[in-house]
Amino acid sequence: MLKAANSHARHCYERALEARERALKTDDPSARDEFLASEVRWLKLAQSYEFSEQLTQFLKKPLTFPEHPVCPRCGVPMWLVEMDPSSEKTDYFYECKACEGKLTLTAK
Repeated sequence: MLKAANSHARHCYERALEARERALKTDDPSARDEFLASEVRWLKLAQSYEFSEQLTQFLKKPLTFPEHPVCPRCGVPMWLVEMDPSSEKTDYFYECKACEGKLTLTAK
């Protein structure tokens, strides 16, 4: 079964499959090479459509950051100094510029 993010990618995957099938059916080595090269080009184009779709979806999501915490030692808003994203969570590292206190918050 062909999987595609959009109709353009699906079309490219279908053309790639056709090129592969034609390559397997021909006895002419030159034609086989051309069909296989065509398959590769169609697959690259399909991947570019899928990447474009993923990028569009990513850009539609608003970037959200947790509110700046207040330093528990001196009451001053802390600065975000580093982020460490992983596959399931993001760690936010804050530092107080007044008393040099440090705080780590984790968000999913």
